[in-house]
Amino acid sequence: MSDLISELEMLISTVPENVLSLTDVDYKPKPTKWSRKEILGHLCDSASVNYRRFVEMLISTEVIEIVGYQQELWVQANNYQDGYSIEETVDVWTSLNRQILKLLTDLNEEQWSLKCLTKDEGLVTLDWLVDDYLEHTHHHLDQIFADNNIQANL
Repeated sequence: MSDLISELEMLISTVPENVLSLTDVDYKPKPTKWSRKEILGHLCDSASVNYRRFVEMLISTEVIEIVGYQQELWVQANNYQDGYSIEETVDVWTSLNRQILKLLTDLNEEQWSLKCLTKDEGLVTLDWLVDDYLEHTHHHLDQIFADNNIQANL
């Protein structure tokens, strides 16, 4: 639990500067592939969706079911490629993750053990779901920073 909070704090403190140091964030390797900015936009969407999941777990009196969302359509609808500057996208990502951090920082041990139902994993705890969120974040950060020798610092 505290390791997850520390990991999120580290990401919040390092990712913005590292992303802003990149020069090719708008480049799309193929028309159907996301640019680095769109990948970060996807991480904004993921933060938003997961924050809602975390809150729903905390306020529900019953085990909630986690459902997926249409990631490609979310990125398209938010138009991260042309509708946002990289600075704006970084600000959104940072703000959403600070909100998650604040929520998690205030949890007690019992809350970390709350359960939800997922399609692929079955019954999991909030602790597991937060860890999964952070693994997902790292996966996409590795894509953003590929070939820039930054990912080792995250």
